[in-house]
Amino acid sequence: MAWRVVATASLGPHEGVIARLVEAGCEIDRLPAAATTWTPELIARYASTADAYVGTFRGIGLPREVIEASPRARVITSPIIGTEYIDVKAATEAGVLVAHGAMSENFDGMAEAGVMLIAATRKALAGKTAAVRAGEWKTAPAGRLVLESTIGILGLGRIGQGVARRLNGWDCEIIACDPYVDPAAAAKLDVELVGIDDLFRRSDVVVILVTLTPETRHIVNADRIAAMKRGSAIVNIGRGGCMDEAAVIAALDSGQLAAVAIDAWESEPPAPDNALRSHPAVIATSHDVGHSTDLYARIPVVAAENTLAALEGRRPDYLHNPAALPAWRERWNDAPQPAAAGAL
Repeated sequence: MAWRVVATASLGPHEGVIARLVEAGCEIDRLPAAATTWTPELIARYASTADAYVGTFRGIGLPREVIEASPRARVITSPIIGTEYIDVKAATEAGVLVAHGAMSENFDGMAEAGVMLIAATRKALAGKTAAVRAGEWKTAPAGRLVLESTIGILGLGRIGQGVARRLNGWDCEIIACDPYVDPAAAAKLDVELVGIDDLFRRSDVVVILVTLTPETRHIVNADRIAAMKRGSAIVNIGRGGCMDEAAVIAALDSGQLAAVAIDAWESEPPAPDNALRSHPAVIATSHDVGHSTDLYARIPVVAAENTLAALEGRRPDYLHNPAALPAWRERWNDAPQPAAAGAL
């Protein structure tokens, strides 16, 4: 018997994980490309024999009813950091590990991109490049210094901390809002923890780095943007649904916001007529601003290692739900192990 891994129809640039799993002796079941929801027929076909799931599950999701119908499942692996299409709570309750691509190449790349975009929005880079493309010369707003500005980080996790570390020495004030961070840990980074209303009121640039949950959906909204300094900026490299795009467009058109950098969109890809795609004060990227060839080389390796570790009874190096470990160990410590046909 070999491990059976259910994978999404496509893993995009991360397809290499499949070859690695096959080399290690796994059998791969691919979900149909046209599937957009788990029908009873799909659940019956795939869930009962799945030892692992691999993919982001964007478009189809991996909901509770599938997880609960998967008695053999030991691990769900997202090749990327994001797990928002996976019911992590259901997996944790079922004793199923959720592994993800939280390697340093991911966090460091995003932190580098965050600092780059902070400087770019302060320097009015989008407007300056748009003016040249339009045949103009030195007609765009001059922009402002990062020096002595206030940078607000909404979500002081690993990427936010990386942004803060990289801004040390830029002589700007760094504030952050994150109820899960110890003030002493923030102080070591020279970051002041503040409430969310203070963050928006005081910041010259707000960097969005929170994950998407019911509580964070549209956490950046018209009221909070209105409370910001006129001519301030927003950088969204977190999740698109955290920012109300209609409110951002209105604020750009009114001059309340001077610049926006947006990498994560409410709908991906955004509609061709989305005004943020072509606005002269917007730096628009396709949810890849922090990506690199270094990261793409590591993602398949880490995803395969995460999956095989959990299948073989070892804790994955990049585990999103450590709370599932006690139930997972209880379920699988004495379970038989299929013989691997190869190795990574």
